[in-house]
Amino acid sequence: MGHIQKILVPVDGSAPSIAALEYAIELAEDTGATAVILHVQAPDAFAIGTSTPNAPAAVADAERHRDVAVEEARARLGERLTQRTETGDPLRTILEIAEAERPELVVMGTHGRVGRLHMLLGSVAEGVVRNAPCPVLTVREPGGEAESFAERIHRNRSLGDQISSR
Repeated sequence: MGHIQKILVPVDGSAPSIAALEYAIELAEDTGATAVILHVQAPDAFAIGTSTPNAPAAVADAERHRDVAVEEARARLGERLTQRTETGDPLRTILEIAEAERPELVVMGTHGRVGRLHMLLGSVAEGVVRNAPCPVLTVREPGGEAESFAERIHRNRSLGDQISSR
């Protein structure tokens, strides 16, 4: 594995993406790498999940979180940080920028959804992991709602034990 010189960080303002940004900035500080923060604006309201009544407020809140996190990152990395905003399908755009920017690593957040929720909403992170031209590190929100695979197995075993003991 070569030296990490450039890290691409897709950020949408969600808690997992902010956690990924924090991780990427620490990694950039440790390695001397540059960081490219990428925000992809979906072209229509449905693509960003604004079909619910309070979605515009949630989108504005995510944008505020993103802006604050980017300013903190800029204060830490200075000239080693660049920022891009693109419009398009998030998965396709992240992959296109990864091809163009040629980072050694992509660091991005994931909600860690599984099962029906994952099938319904899909996963940009999964698509990037499968198709990126470089390694991808996914970061979950610390203490987030999503439980890990190991936690699900433990919960299911415990539930099975309770049922079989009755």
